[in-house]
Amino acid sequence: MSRIETEKKNFRDKLNAVSPSFCLAKWLQVTMHLHSGHNHSCHHPGTHKTPLSELKNNPSALHNTCFKKVQRADMKAGKRPSECEYCWNIEDLGPSYLSDRTLKSSEFWAAPEFERVSAMANSENINPTYVEVSFSNVCNFRCSYCSGNFSTRWTDDISRNGSYSTRNGEQTMDILPEENNPYIKAFWEWWPELVKNLKVFRITGGEPLLSPNTFRVLEELSRNPQPDLEIGINSNLGISDASFQKFLALAKDLTENKKIKMIRLFTSVEAWGERAEYIRNGLQFMRFQRNLETFLKEVPQGQAVIMATFNSLSLTSFTDLLLYVKGLKETYTLDPAKCPLFIDISYLRHPDHQSIQLLPASYQKKMNDICDYMELNKVTDKDPAGFYFFEVTKAQRILEWMKQPLDDEKLNEGRRHFFKFFSEHDQRRQTNFLKSFPEMTDFWDLCQQ
Repeated sequence: MSRIETEKKNFRDKLNAVSPSFCLAKWLQVTMHLHSGHNHSCHHPGTHKTPLSELKNNPSALHNTCFKKVQRADMKAGKRPSECEYCWNIEDLGPSYLSDRTLKSSEFWAAPEFERVSAMANSENINPTYVEVSFSNVCNFRCSYCSGNFSTRWTDDISRNGSYSTRNGEQTMDILPEENNPYIKAFWEWWPELVKNLKVFRITGGEPLLSPNTFRVLEELSRNPQPDLEIGINSNLGISDASFQKFLALAKDLTENKKIKMIRLFTSVEAWGERAEYIRNGLQFMRFQRNLETFLKEVPQGQAVIMATFNSLSLTSFTDLLLYVKGLKETYTLDPAKCPLFIDISYLRHPDHQSIQLLPASYQKKMNDICDYMELNKVTDKDPAGFYFFEVTKAQRILEWMKQPLDDEKLNEGRRHFFKFFSEHDQRRQTNFLKSFPEMTDFWDLCQQ
């Protein structure tokens, strides 16, 4: 067992001493979807609406909702909130598997707050140390697993062509425009106090680099530096050259002049080449590569993270993506103590028909190969440009998740919906599943049957 793994498991024991479901992320991390008024702690649970009535005298209710305070009380009492099933699924695989409950709680933005949070009354408000915010759902992509809640192109698709027979992709939230949005107004009221405690601030979307509020945040930090703050910006890297260059200039100013501690670019891809373009409709893979490599070159004090939403279409080309990531690590690792690029792999849960659990058992060998490649190329003293513990661990737990059997009814329904959805996808978007994934012909036929 590695030193890092031992430390993580020791921290899990510390959490469990409070309760076996205690998780600091429920207090210290929040994602606020201001375009819909929804929020959730961590990024795994579903969202819940922030009542406007709770915001009247307390803009921190963007995070400290009454609903969330009930979940916090349950966690301290040893109950498992059902919304946190992502971690319970991992923990139920056995004690050797570390869930994000442990990984997140032991992070630098959470662990120092352990004593304070464990002693807090359940009714207390707290300023989070890790904040994600989306100002808008405006997006230029319509990724296969996304929806109108986070992509205006998905909304346009369904408005023009009607709902998919599988019903996914539909907008289920009332979307507020950025102008005159009471949630955005509350955010900027809270900002002067919020920013004092922040360790990590990350902007999500939609596509954040299409939002004027994203650039307002960066400009605010340029005028009022926060040298202990890490900034993260999500981007699909498919935006205009002008928007990318504007972002690049601000990122260089913030890092070169030490106005912030760090900037991270979070981008998303979960396959290679044409297969990635199929999954993330709107992606131009060569443009993605060019902009990612430009960021790594032009902002050497920054870091990039590829977020891979691992799904049934990822498997056959994922090793090619890992080879590319390994090459970039080798090219841009100028300091052995600082990695310029990570890959963060999470398994897709929704929509069900794109889950890796629908694949036949024969596909598990491909996942084994992915895990073996990462294991053989882990960070060592001789290879500081390898894959880190958390990168390898997340791939390995996806393999174990993949092995968990589904009952026949759920399996058959998922496969039926896979064929129905991607048949409609091809018709609407002028794509061709079998042309993009010829190696999956047998699975396509199985789903069609």
